[in-house]
Order: sequence, then structure tokens, then C-alpha cells
Amino acid sequence: MVESGDGVRKALTPDEIAKVKEEWEERQKQKAERAKEKEKAKEKEKEGSKDEGAEMDKSGSKDTKTKPSKAGTSTPSTTSTSTPTHQRFTLHRDFFAMRLSEHRNRKRIAQAKELAPRLPGVPRGNILDSV
Repeated sequence: MVESGDGVRKALTPDEIAKVKEEWEERQKQKAERAKEKEKAKEKEKEGSKDEGAEMDKSGSKDTKTKPSKAGTSTPSTTSTSTPTHQRFTLHRDFFAMRLSEHRNRKRIAQAKELAPRLPGVPRGNILDSV
């Protein structure tokens, strides 16, 4: 039932319902196709980057400093959903957290220096003299 502007309800016909269902199903199919295309594009992109890395390793032109190796320790491989724009430099989340905490500490210190002159001073008299 659809309500028109004057408050009167009109019944939907089965043809209208079928038409809306068909349109909805078509939209869902298109969304599924787009999602599949995006997945294929991501897979091709990943394969292309892996191939480039293998070619660089074989030719020996890749910088050895970019991959520090630690003997005896296993590092978990981190897979990110977005590929970094630059292969050599990436900002690690721990470094970002450290920089953020340092920034907060600087703000806190500046606020304390600003507030300190307005605070009352320490009492200098002897406590026993006032009793």
C-alpha cells in the first residue's frame, strides 16, 4: 500500500512489485560483479608487485639495507590492505605512536608552564608557630 499526498492509500499491483524486485536483483548482481572485478584487480596488482620484487632480487639491484635480517628471530609478516606508495620508506605504527605521545607531552609541559605562575606558592612559615 502506497500513501499518496492526500492521505489515500493505493494498493500496489503484483506487476509493480515484480518490477521493483527485478530492478533490485539487477542492482545486486551489478554490485557482485563490481566486487569480483575489484578483487581480480587487487590480485593482479599483488602478483605484479611480487613479480617486480622477484625480478629486483634476481638482478641484485635492490638495496640490501631495506630488509634488515635478524639471525635467530622470526618476525611475523604483516600484510596490509593498502600497498605503501614508496617501497623503501613506511611509517611504522609504533613510531607514529611514539611521536604522538611526545607531542602530547610537549603540550602538557607547555600547559603546566603557563599555569604555574597562577598557582599559589608553598607556605614558608613554621606550622607550630600558628598553633
